[in-house]
Amino acid sequence: MALTGAISAYFWLIEFSFPSSEWFYGLFSLDEELNIPAWYSSFMLLSASALLAVITTIKKTDKYFRYWKNLSLIFLFLSLDEAFSFHEILIIPALRETFNLLPIFFHTWVIFGIPAVIFFAFKYLRFLLDLPKTTRYLFLLAATLYLSGALGMEMTSGLLRVHFGQLSASTTIAIVIEELLEMVGTATFIYALLIYFSSLKEVINLKICISER
Repeated sequence: MALTGAISAYFWLIEFSFPSSEWFYGLFSLDEELNIPAWYSSFMLLSASALLAVITTIKKTDKYFRYWKNLSLIFLFLSLDEAFSFHEILIIPALRETFNLLPIFFHTWVIFGIPAVIFFAFKYLRFLLDLPKTTRYLFLLAATLYLSGALGMEMTSGLLRVHFGQLSASTTIAIVIEELLEMVGTATFIYALLIYFSSLKEVINLKICISER
């Protein structure tokens, strides 16, 4: 996915000089919506939400039941946002111009995203500290990777876009790195959840019934 995204970025930089390159860009670009990378990322986040939902079911009597449940809902929202870009509603050019915001806030949604992340980190600190050591470190690694892309590189790409333009090589590279970090972060989180599953003693029985009624 990262390779096809990089190739599509190259096609963008050379202004679609090859036959069918514009079609390839639309299908695999990491900066476009409703295409293969967007749906792949959405599916990965949805998978994380599903795993969290299973853990939530197991943890019904646990003191952190609501934390697991809320995490599952958060990842469900992130999955939908990846597919349909709800956060772009918060990209408000008028806000940027009125307050003369720094270039790193070119994508104005990060102004709302940063406090949300800080609040979430504060709220989940005790939950994180009570996790098994390996799971805790993997959770932290996954969060660092994902947020480095979703917030860090988003701010960086905004800065580069202001100074060098949307068509510049530096802006394009920043966008590719951003999406790659998000994908790797999500994959790391799924791995962390599977590791956590292995530490649980509960046995999960799944029964599927197919009826003509």
